[in-house]
Amino acid sequence: MADDGGAKNIQESVRVAEGKTSAEFVVAIQPQSGNYRDIDLIAAATLTAAAMLFAFFGPVVVNPDFVPLNLLVVFGLVWLASSKIPHIRRWLTSEERRKGQVKREAGALFLQYGVSQTRGRTGIMILVSQLENRIEVMADSGILRVVENESWSQLMNEIQGGFDPDDLPATAVVSVEMLGDFLKDQLPVEPDDEDELTNVPVITE
Repeated sequence: MADDGGAKNIQESVRVAEGKTSAEFVVAIQPQSGNYRDIDLIAAATLTAAAMLFAFFGPVVVNPDFVPLNLLVVFGLVWLASSKIPHIRRWLTSEERRKGQVKREAGALFLQYGVSQTRGRTGIMILVSQLENRIEVMADSGILRVVENESWSQLMNEIQGGFDPDDLPATAVVSVEMLGDFLKDQLPVEPDDEDELTNVPVITE
C-alpha cells in the first residue's frame, strides 16, 4: 500500500501545501471504501447455481452423490476469489455504487479525524481508495465559500484524472500539491495560522 518513504512524502507535501494556504489537509489511503460482501455473495450464488444446472442438465454425466460437496466447493472458491481480487468486485459493481461508497467513507473520515473542527472551517479530507480507483476530496464550508463552483469541479476532475493505481502515495502527493496551488491565492495563509490537524497520513493496509 505505502511504505515509510511514501508516507513521509505525503506528510511533506501536506506541510508544503499548508505553507501556501490556510487550508488544513488530512490524507487517507485505503484498500477499499466500505464493504462489498453482498457482491461476493451474489457472485458465489450465481456461479453455484450455474454449476448446479450444468451438473443436472449438462452433457456430462455427474454422480449425484458428489454434487452437494462440489457445489459447496464452488461456492466457497468463488466467494474467496471475489473477496480477495479487487478486479472482480470492480467488474461486478456499478461506477455509481463505487463513487457513493468512497464519498460516504470520506464523510466518515472527515468527522472521525476532526476535519470539520478547524477554526476557520478550512479542513479538507483527501481519500485515495484503491479498489474503486477513486480520489474523494471533501472540503469544509470555509473552503467552499471562497472557491468558484466551476473551477472547483474542474479541479476535482483533474485530480481524479491523476489517479495512479500503481502508486497510491504519489497519487495523494499530487492531489495535495494541486489543492495547495489552487487555494494559495483564494485562501492565503493567515498571520496567526496554526497547524490544527495531523499531517501524518492515515494508511490502512
